[in-house]
Amino acid sequence: MATTLPAAPATTMGTAAAAAAGPTVRVLSADDVPAAATLLARGFAEEPGNRALFPDPDLRGQLAELVFTQQLRATVPYATAFGVELDGRLGGAAIWHPPEVEPTSVRASVELAAGIARRAPKLVRALPAMTATVVRQGGSMPWAVVQRQRAVTRASSGPTWHLAFLATDPQLRGRGLARRLLEHVLDRCDEDELAAWLETTDPVNPPLYERFGYHTVAHIDRAGWMPGLWVMRREPLAATAAG
Repeated sequence: MATTLPAAPATTMGTAAAAAAGPTVRVLSADDVPAAATLLARGFAEEPGNRALFPDPDLRGQLAELVFTQQLRATVPYATAFGVELDGRLGGAAIWHPPEVEPTSVRASVELAAGIARRAPKLVRALPAMTATVVRQGGSMPWAVVQRQRAVTRASSGPTWHLAFLATDPQLRGRGLARRLLEHVLDRCDEDELAAWLETTDPVNPPLYERFGYHTVAHIDRAGWMPGLWVMRREPLAATAAG
């Protein structure tokens, strides 16, 4: 969600000047991966689907951090993983997949598998609760998987940018950080006349994304253990105005 795309370079400024300028978006590097993965894991700690499947917050956080580390390491080479800084600290991160690119990394995937293996005892202890959740609420999953694939095919038709993940530091929410991370790529989408799409399982999110021009392609209610799944698409503003 192989072409290296240019992005706005990071700027160096003093703390006072940075604060005056507000949040600053920059491309994340390999050195940023640990901090960004931790931030994303914190941001997704209460995501409804993960919370239902992994009730243990420690296990949920550890697994999330492993997954985000893998995702970031696969995306960083394309320069489409972005961070937003405020007052000299990383306050948010977003992983975007550029058009017709699905970033992969064999090394990152191997490290993810090894990290999960190291947590095998904890996963085994959590297995009964996970199995009970799947049995109790997962009966609709085959239907939901088919519906999701159809929705994703519609939402991602043509060259599109895919917002895979976006989260901000819970302590810095309400400071415009998510807006900056979204607009950093959506402005480019408008310039290049490209659509964008995303998925979310949090019912709080769709109205927020609608403010940025996204519309719901499909809403799958009670998708297995998740309270719902929304697949959304945004047309470039030039195309929207012309239509």
